[in-house]
Amino acid sequence: MRAERLVAAGSAVLCLLLLLGAVPVRAATILVYHSFGGRSSMSISLAAFAAQLDYLERTGHKVISLDELVRCIDEKRNPPEGAVVIAIDDGWSSVMDAYAELKRRDLPFTLFLPMAYVGNPGSPKTLSQADIDELKTYPKVTFANHSYSHSPRLTRDAAFAREDIRKSVERFRKVIGHDTKYFAYPYGSTNAAYTKMLEEAGFAYRFVTGYQPVSAQTEATAIPRVAAHHLSLPLLAAVLRDHEAMMARVKAAPGSSGPMLSARPPAEKIPRNIE
Repeated sequence: MRAERLVAAGSAVLCLLLLLGAVPVRAATILVYHSFGGRSSMSISLAAFAAQLDYLERTGHKVISLDELVRCIDEKRNPPEGAVVIAIDDGWSSVMDAYAELKRRDLPFTLFLPMAYVGNPGSPKTLSQADIDELKTYPKVTFANHSYSHSPRLTRDAAFAREDIRKSVERFRKVIGHDTKYFAYPYGSTNAAYTKMLEEAGFAYRFVTGYQPVSAQTEATAIPRVAAHHLSLPLLAAVLRDHEAMMARVKAAPGSSGPMLSARPPAEKIPRNIE
């Protein structure tokens, strides 16, 4: 009887500690990047990016695919402790430089692409169709949707948003060759109407700007991602070790964009050279 009481008491204490955050829950982190080697406030030098990848490998932070992380969410189980998913937004041509670093290390990564720009001869600073075809030969890349226009009108004009979703799905299928259930909100911004349209379009997994880890408790419709372009190695280490304690510092870090997570300026004029 006494043993049973001790077990019960121990379980109660453990539950309390978990609720209070004293016992860490196994969780993963999605690190999101935009451009590489440029002068944009959202850019990271290729050397700094490579140093972050080396740090992850050196410290045993396993880089997993987005598919693996989503399976954990679906099955309501925690991902491997300290796991990391690497995501790159906006489809700038400098992705190819980052790709070389990732491929050399045999690491998985995900590209969230605004479909009006990539594979478009009228948008020379973004990935060309030849670039995308080369990326498709790498078995550890995942392609995901990041809207068609990447316009702020998406949350202000329902008719515009509905047409944008249709175009993005159609062009994604043409450029990439298959569909996707993954969608990252442009600027990390949404509203109820836009969210409903995306759900109806089949985007079961939607990604937001958030300063939280991903665990069994994460909702598939609001999966948070952390901007990593401005993280020094000590700050990256602190973020991966203790999200809650570090996120205030991350948000205040130079170059941080807060909720408007994008290196791409608002696009009201789409390049017309889409083939």
